[in-house]
Amino acid sequence: MLDIRTKFKQFISDEKRYENIIMMGLGMLVGMFTGIFSIAFNQTLSFFHGVLFYGIFQNVDLLMKYRLIIVPLLGGLVVGFINKYMIGEVNEGFGVSQVLKELKYINRFLMKPKLVLIKLMGTIITLASNLSAGRQGPIVYLGGAIGSSIGYKFNFNERKIRILIGCGAAGSIAGVFNTPIAASIFVLEILMNRDCLEYFTPIVISSITSVVITRSLIGDNTFLNISAKLGIINYYELGLYALLGITIGIAAVFYIKIIDIAKKYIKKIHVSEVFHPVIGAAVVVTIGYFLPQIFDIEYGTIGKIVDERFGLKLLIAMFLGKALATAATLGSGGIGGVFLPGLYLGAAFGSIFGSVLNYYIPSSIYSVGTYSFVGMGAMFAAFADAPITATLMLLELTDTYAIILPILLTCGIGSAITKLIYQKNIYNALLIKDKKQYKKD
Repeated sequence: MLDIRTKFKQFISDEKRYENIIMMGLGMLVGMFTGIFSIAFNQTLSFFHGVLFYGIFQNVDLLMKYRLIIVPLLGGLVVGFINKYMIGEVNEGFGVSQVLKELKYINRFLMKPKLVLIKLMGTIITLASNLSAGRQGPIVYLGGAIGSSIGYKFNFNERKIRILIGCGAAGSIAGVFNTPIAASIFVLEILMNRDCLEYFTPIVISSITSVVITRSLIGDNTFLNISAKLGIINYYELGLYALLGITIGIAAVFYIKIIDIAKKYIKKIHVSEVFHPVIGAAVVVTIGYFLPQIFDIEYGTIGKIVDERFGLKLLIAMFLGKALATAATLGSGGIGGVFLPGLYLGAAFGSIFGSVLNYYIPSSIYSVGTYSFVGMGAMFAAFADAPITATLMLLELTDTYAIILPILLTCGIGSAITKLIYQKNIYNALLIKDKKQYKKD
């Protein structure tokens, strides 16, 4: 008697079509898992943040007063122990670059469940302690690990494992940021290197399934709430957005390099590597004491920047402070992503650019907020070399096509300028450094 799989295969009567249907079904399954795990990750992060800053100190006035100093330093120390004794130098790194490594060196099963859970714990401590990093990279890693585990569990071939890793990454991003289209294109543009549109259908199905799951469980919450009016005065204003693209491409190189520089010099400090994240935390605490706007675990400050709530001098301080805090956190071994800090920097830079224009040629621009919003996407396009994803992300966030031309122009130019100067993006830089190690293995 034929089993169900054989009967179904005979019913389809076409091997390729059968494989496509199976992968679409698996994409839906992965999307369900990633949607649920994304919610769990966010809820756990919010819980620990509340406990660390309010729960354990609420009855001790002195500790409550200095919790913004105590918690980041203790968080850095815990992350240092995790890095040294639970992860190790060979397995360091957590985010998009690690998923790229898994895809490049397929069949090594680098994202093992135990290691993923340890790194997730490190990420939650890093972010809940108010250190400066993002949650998108870890979320991509988590989703990729879910797809990878399913693929290896059932001994799938390399192609299917790649598809499932892509489905997991897309589902995780879509579930957290409520942007299914941008999530799908992110995977194809960055992880799959633009050359495998054959993976499009299962990846899109995974994204949509994840969004449906998260919206059903926690509601249709938008990643970014803004009230600013967005638009352009006329086509001549596009020239100013071209200039924004050029300058933000340079700013993106600064962002990439400052993290590398911090990593290089902090590692040279002659103390146990357990204390490296404490050094980074001390830098964050010092900056945050004078500039509390860098503490942005729920990314509300980004919306305030776009809504033009800050003056020019404060915006400049916020841009530099956030860049230094992020470099100190990630360069010292803090476990987190670069995406959300990058959006923060892009919004601040765009607002600085728009504020200068508004001061000198106010009649030539529509609003400072539009430059801030476009700058946010352009920064991501530049440091990730992902102009298509950045464009779609901004359109999904606003649900308006009124600014599609400045978005396309600025994201395209920003990405091109960064590639011209640096030739690598922030995600594949680590992968390039690791090539020799894996060739020797």
